[in-house]
Amino acid sequence: MNPLLILNSPFSILNFQKRGDRVASSGTILLIDSDSNQNISNQRALERKKFAVHTATDYAEAHRIIHEAEPDIIVMEAMLPGGDGFTFCKEIRSLTSAYIFFLTCKTDSEDTKLGLNSGGDMYITKPFHMPELMARVEVAMCRRRKAFAL
Repeated sequence: MNPLLILNSPFSILNFQKRGDRVASSGTILLIDSDSNQNISNQRALERKKFAVHTATDYAEAHRIIHEAEPDIIVMEAMLPGGDGFTFCKEIRSLTSAYIFFLTCKTDSEDTKLGLNSGGDMYITKPFHMPELMARVEVAMCRRRKAFAL
């Protein structure tokens, strides 16, 4: 099934699930990008789909949030001040089972290969289409839930 077709389904995993009087989120996502406008735009889109979203603008802040929030999915830029995203990905891969998406300006095929070989699960280049990102997030979250249900 085409992942884009399930985004508007009433059975979509992106819908809230009621538990008693409180409402649970669809999962936790960490956005890592030095461009605060990009973080805000992505955060708003993901929150509309009922995700709990944390943002970081550098790798030190991201590292702290990974330990505190234990995100299900990490969406990160490969180029941030003070660090290399591919090295950071290798480092956090041993700390988390979260899906790691590179959402980056680095468009060279060697960078794609490096990103995936460093532990990334997906590599998306900017500019990107928000519906594609949402579909990829939903598919990854669905797979993550299935893996933890076993």
